[in-house]
Amino acid sequence: MRRLEIATFCKTNRMSRSDGARLREEIEDAWRKGELIMLDFANVRIASVSFFDESIGLLAREHSLDKLKDGVHIENLDAADRALLNRIVTSRSRERVVNNQESVAPGR
Repeated sequence: MRRLEIATFCKTNRMSRSDGARLREEIEDAWRKGELIMLDFANVRIASVSFFDESIGLLAREHSLDKLKDGVHIENLDAADRALLNRIVTSRSRERVVNNQESVAPGR
């Protein structure tokens, strides 16, 4: 299992959309190599919709929740950050489902 300490990986106390994109690329790289990934949020408070949406949210839009749950493990995430992340993942997952339903609708 690949382990990423977010404080070290992002090297800043301000998490941006570009940090989220780099994290998503790291997760996708691990998956391509057949690895699971552990994200350690110790000593980090994110509170950034952009960071979570760009990293995990976009993964939830492209992959099933089962793949996300199996492939990305999270520890030491602040409770408020976890609630924010859960809302983003739920929203992006619904978006994926709606898009999939539209693409198989009759007449398309």
